[in-house]
Amino acid sequence: MKKLILVLVFLASVNGTFAQLTLVLEKIGTPRRYAFHLGDDMKIQTIKLNQIHKSYLWNLTDSTMTIGPRTVVPLSDVAAVYKNHHFPKIMSKFLIIMGGGYIVLDAFNNIINHDQVFNSQTLIIGGSILLAGVAIIPFWQTKHKIGIKWKLKIMEINLE
Repeated sequence: MKKLILVLVFLASVNGTFAQLTLVLEKIGTPRRYAFHLGDDMKIQTIKLNQIHKSYLWNLTDSTMTIGPRTVVPLSDVAAVYKNHHFPKIMSKFLIIMGGGYIVLDAFNNIINHDQVFNSQTLIIGGSILLAGVAIIPFWQTKHKIGIKWKLKIMEINLE
């Protein structure tokens, strides 16, 4: 009797697991893969209307995805997927704040000491830090064109 109860509990727990649909962007011939789950922020470009849709991944079916609550896009209509990179975004914001902050703090220090407000050496150092942050901005996201190199698939992945 105890074994029967144990088997029934085991079958009930196994029956409760299910596979979740996941959107996978993969580069053919390499191990590079990016997975997008429901609720992830996405930006795609379509083929037919050449529109860019940016919102959350709302729903996935076997051949379509829903971006936001109303935009249904078939997988065959996706021209490109934009992948966000968080480290360059954080580093760029950090450098911009640090460069501007360095200039402002040195200016306040010079005001307190009754010196010239903006020093040329300070502007060169702070400006180059600030410009380094601005130069990193194009690396915030990369565009992956769907075609020969990149493929877009919907897969069922068990996330237990």
